[in-house]
Amino acid sequence: MLKAFEIAKKDLKIEFRSKGTLNFMVLFSLVVSFMFSIAVPSNVIGDVAISLLLLVFIFVGILGYTRAFLREAELETIDGLRISPISPTAVLLGKIIYNVILMLLIEIIILPIFVALFNLNVDFLLLFLSVTAGNLAFVIVISSLSMLVLKSKARELLMPIIIFPVIFPVISSTITALNSSVVGEINYNAFLLIGSYTVMMLTVAMLTFDYLFVE
Repeated sequence: MLKAFEIAKKDLKIEFRSKGTLNFMVLFSLVVSFMFSIAVPSNVIGDVAISLLLLVFIFVGILGYTRAFLREAELETIDGLRISPISPTAVLLGKIIYNVILMLLIEIIILPIFVALFNLNVDFLLLFLSVTAGNLAFVIVISSLSMLVLKSKARELLMPIIIFPVIFPVISSTITALNSSVVGEINYNAFLLIGSYTVMMLTVAMLTFDYLFVE
């Protein structure tokens, strides 16, 4: 586990030095949020705002979280990780920790702006918890599956095709949790489903990542 934190620390140092991925994710989220707030009629904002919020995080996640491994390939350091004494599981966990930190930073910046743009009357803490629960599952899925398309020239096109069928169950549960947060309620069943799915996907990722990583 210590090795995983070292990898996450290394990635964070690189990111905070360049700020490329973080700036892109923030700007993309802001632009899409502003476009949605302008394009959506005021009489239906309350009905679609939550779905649009989740859509923003899904797209920014697909574009941003995959950078954790793509950057290793672009810098030609992925082979160094493969021959290092660090286990593939530690590498995966390190990338997940790094992406989770990025995710939390994006949420802290974007959520208040989104709520203000759409004039949502919500329990902000419940909204934050619901979004974080869903995004955690997205991070695990995207981080682990990004290795599948690492060598593909059309990886930007392949990622959504691969990821959406896998994350569909958690999308449904997250929307349910978000809708409950709008009325100030906690949907325990939705959180249970999200948590169970997250644990299941993390387990599958850890069991299969060794084979993906060494190829």
